[in-house]
Amino acid sequence: MRAWLWLLAAPLFAHMVSLSSGQMDINGTEAQLVLRVPAYELAAGEQSLDNAYQIQGATMASRACVPDGQELVCTYKFTAVPASPRIICRLAQALVANHVHVLTARRNGEIARQVFSGAVFDADLRFGGGQDPIPAALDGVTQAFSGWARLLLLFTIGFAARRRREALAFALALAVSQAASLFLALPASPRFVEAAAAIGVGYLAFEVLMLPQAGHRWLAVAGVGLLLGLGVPSGGSFIFYSAFVLSAVATVTAIGLWSLARRPAARPVSAALLLLAILWFSLQVLGKVPSSF
Repeated sequence: MRAWLWLLAAPLFAHMVSLSSGQMDINGTEAQLVLRVPAYELAAGEQSLDNAYQIQGATMASRACVPDGQELVCTYKFTAVPASPRIICRLAQALVANHVHVLTARRNGEIARQVFSGAVFDADLRFGGGQDPIPAALDGVTQAFSGWARLLLLFTIGFAARRRREALAFALALAVSQAASLFLALPASPRFVEAAAAIGVGYLAFEVLMLPQAGHRWLAVAGVGLLLGLGVPSGGSFIFYSAFVLSAVATVTAIGLWSLARRPAARPVSAALLLLAILWFSLQVLGKVPSSF
């Protein structure tokens, strides 16, 4: 059990995952960017975002913060618009190191999408729908594993499986529920989503610990799968969403099959996950830990 004790301290390290999104519209030589960052991410206000977002070959013409403080509207002017504008996003340096930013850009009816996380802080926007399947697929995989909250949910789902057939049922339930969540694109508060994710982890851990023979566990997995689809910005291609769903499903299946050979560790690991979920949820409700899913 000692190897899992580090999980208990995880919620104390500020964000489980920090997420923001951007919507860019390019018309002629002008680009308007609407940057959405939860207010509690901006400890130093919007000034903390100075030079955190740049477009090569363009200069910022104006910047305005909307009244609720969670949207920043910036206008950029190009001298000449390149076919694939290069974006430099340093939000992880301005906010927290594990920050993930998802940018959706539109130009002449075409969509380009880019995920910035970890060491990825600059990239070219490639317009043209699904003409570049490999970058779109890689973006989907990056989004599926964007932060500890998603990783913890995926691990808990896989670990809750008791037999091979159940691991496969979990994978199917997860795929359907994630697809439904992405299709519906329901709006949700980041703090609500993370608190609900903590409940999902806690419930599955409680079942493994206290109700090892409980049936229909796949229904709980389907509910947790809905959470994994929340917070994923719209506008992505079919390849992006397919990679997002399939990578999560493959991870759950692999963890489920791996954990079946380690049943003696089920109770201590489940106890650690349950305690983590309780602490995680309590800190979210009390508002002691700023968070974003």
